Amino acid sequence: MHARIAVFASAVVLLALVSLAPTLQFPSSAEVSTFIGPRVWPLSLLIALLGLGGALLFITWRDQRNGTAAEDEQEITLTPQSRNLTFASTRHWWLIATTIVYTWLIGVVGFLIASIAFTLVCTLLLGARSWRTVLITIVIATLLMQGVFVMLLGIPL
Repeated sequence: MHARIAVFASAVVLLALVSLAPTLQFPSSAEVSTFIGPRVWPLSLLIALLGLGGALLFITWRDQRNGTAAEDEQEITLTPQSRNLTFASTRHWWLIATTIVYTWLIGVVGFLIASIAFTLVCTLLLGARSWRTVLITIVIATLLMQGVFVMLLGIPL
């Protein structure tokens, strides 16, 4: 188990390092007319990837050195109680597919409507079952998107 986690963490760090050079070629805020330049967001994500990937590598190395075993994988049988477990184990693929559809929808229906639909589906995929919680999440996400992009950054959507 430690080897798989170490390989994953190494791949994340490597991806971030390889992506660093092209990201630094994006224009900074001094080179464009907006408050925050195109370089800020991807560079922030790369710094987060480097930090979190490095932390995961360190924790995995430390646990392996101390002999701390990760939880043993257990055989899963498909019973009615384990169906949620099966969905939980594939949830990340559903989120990736949702993100791809969201990217396509932005061009078709526009940013705001696509973002509302994306927030709805992701909230349900992440386990919210109360419609009150889902609606509150959608309203807050919509207000944040409008507030950050349109009002704070001056980027019309």
